[in-house]
Amino acid sequence: MQFIREALVIFSDLINNAILLFGLGFIYAATNYEQKKNTLLKKISLGLLIGAITILVMMNPWQLAEGLIFDARSVLLGVTGLFFGGITTGVAALIALIYRISLGGIGVYSGSLTIILTSGIGLSWYYIRKKLPRVKPYVEYLMFGVLIHIVTLLCFLAIPWPTSLSVIRSTSLPYLTLFPLLTMALALIVHNQKDRALSQFKIKNQQLLLQASIDATNAMEVFALDSDLNYLSFNEYHFHSMKKYYNVKIEKGKNFFDYIEHPQMRDRINDCFKIALSGEFHSSVSLVETTEEKYIEEQYSPIFDEDGTVIGITVFSQDITDRKKYEQSILYLSYRDPLTNLHNRRYYSEELKRLDESKYYPLSIITADINGLKIMNDAFGHDAGDQLLCTVSDQLIKVFKNESRVARIGGDEFVILLPNTTKEKALNSIEEAKLAIESVRINEMNISVSFGLSTKLSDEDVEDVLKHAEDDMYSKKLFEVSSHRNETIKTILNTLHEKNPREEKHSERVSKICLRMGNALKMKSEDIKLLEAISNLHDIGKIAIDDAILNKPGKLDDKEWEQIKKHPEIGYRILATTPEYAEIAQDILSHHERYDGRGYPRGIKGENIPLRARIISIADSYDAMISERPYRTPLTHQEAIEEIRRNLGTQFDPHLGTLFIDLFSNQLETI
Repeated sequence: MQFIREALVIFSDLINNAILLFGLGFIYAATNYEQKKNTLLKKISLGLLIGAITILVMMNPWQLAEGLIFDARSVLLGVTGLFFGGITTGVAALIALIYRISLGGIGVYSGSLTIILTSGIGLSWYYIRKKLPRVKPYVEYLMFGVLIHIVTLLCFLAIPWPTSLSVIRSTSLPYLTLFPLLTMALALIVHNQKDRALSQFKIKNQQLLLQASIDATNAMEVFALDSDLNYLSFNEYHFHSMKKYYNVKIEKGKNFFDYIEHPQMRDRINDCFKIALSGEFHSSVSLVETTEEKYIEEQYSPIFDEDGTVIGITVFSQDITDRKKYEQSILYLSYRDPLTNLHNRRYYSEELKRLDESKYYPLSIITADINGLKIMNDAFGHDAGDQLLCTVSDQLIKVFKNESRVARIGGDEFVILLPNTTKEKALNSIEEAKLAIESVRINEMNISVSFGLSTKLSDEDVEDVLKHAEDDMYSKKLFEVSSHRNETIKTILNTLHEKNPREEKHSERVSKICLRMGNALKMKSEDIKLLEAISNLHDIGKIAIDDAILNKPGKLDDKEWEQIKKHPEIGYRILATTPEYAEIAQDILSHHERYDGRGYPRGIKGENIPLRARIISIADSYDAMISERPYRTPLTHQEAIEEIRRNLGTQFDPHLGTLFIDLFSNQLETI
């Protein structure tokens, strides 16, 4: 019974020691371990506190004999050295050492050694563990507890012999079993407290860093919601945006949808939330329902916990209105003709494929081609040609309205796609378009457009239908273009004569000279007619020359003269496109060439210059010399004859020039 009572007393003392030991874990938590803020004063204060606890532990000893006291100071000081560093451990060990020495007794040396060595092992464990294999924390701390308590048992050798042997035998069992377990338990408690404190410190820093990061942007809204869609966090930009656009002041913990009233917006965002809460990343571009012409790009990312469960959503939202409008403008331009603002070939090709379905039958395809665009460009310049294109485009849009899909697919080519439109209805639209177009005049010229039509009714190849429409257009163009070109040339000539009446009289006089020379050369009647046509048309290219140059009262400067010298080429381009005039186009081009090759525009000479051009060159020059000009006095008839004589073989064909002199030199006055 006595043994049991002693054992119970010893067990009670050890329990009291253990309770005091585990107070160290709470001390650690209370100190809120932060390495960077662990100041010297704080370390010393903590050492004083642990030293006081060590004294309390030593005041509840397990006593074998007078002066022989045993307690858990080895556990406390070893763990202190393990976690709290040299200053705190040194202060605590010094206090414990002073107290133990003050108690005295035969165990004073062994007790003092225990305090010094266990504290030292705790401080050295950081270096010792590097030489040990990596193990779980509880195994490491059990090994640590066994080591310091083997050292503690060895310290008992400082007790006088043979008492020391008896003490070691009596204490070896608790010191090698219970005390290492106490060490492991206390070390794990402090370890966990340390990890939790460090985790809280890291989380706090990460939260500060994250908040600083998301607040750094002034162009993106960032916010996080829990699985119930309550606010966890948000940046300043989101806070101000919600206040600006919805006049609400958001708060953490409040439900996101408490601030969203628009039903369509709620439904759209909720659908995105559902995708993210299912564990999938989701991105979308949306037109904001509450703000006109505002686009946002949103990214919804799920937040996972350690076991992979979705516990919330992070949302990134950015206003991309400017970017979206820019993209739309680029897309618009990529499908539009910049001159006429009609759809272009790219759009037409894609639209033709889209409409090639039975639900759009009958699908009528109209092709259109402007007659005389090149003549308009050559005669009046490309600005006039652009005006012609825009005028035709405007009339097509007016006639075919919103049901149509009008595209400019080439320089002067158009296609109109009419889904669910019968051939009869399309023909009526074509007649309406022709009347509208022909009612407009540009530079006093009528506008002519040739149309072709084909209608798809079944599953035939749409490309074949398009070809039928083109063939239909070209067959009509054969009849329409010739008459239109002739009419156009007459209009150009009339316009030139109206702008400059002197040119009309000049052409009449040149024509008379040419006819007389042609008859003298016994030319065929067909050639005589061509010679007459050339006489009337030889200066048609002047329609494209600035009136200020044509009617300039003084002499032309070099730049103006270069403009004048272009009129043979312009006249050639105007006439060469018309079959009826193609034969005389070369004569028009060459009527300012010189026999010696110093003329323009090509510098050809001698017999290489067409015959009719050599004839008209003489007639044109003669009339120019005897005609009155603001900048010079006209020559007399005889003076002009002599000028031609002097230039035979250089400017003029000597044979034709001699013929001209023979025919007209005996006249007393101008022709």
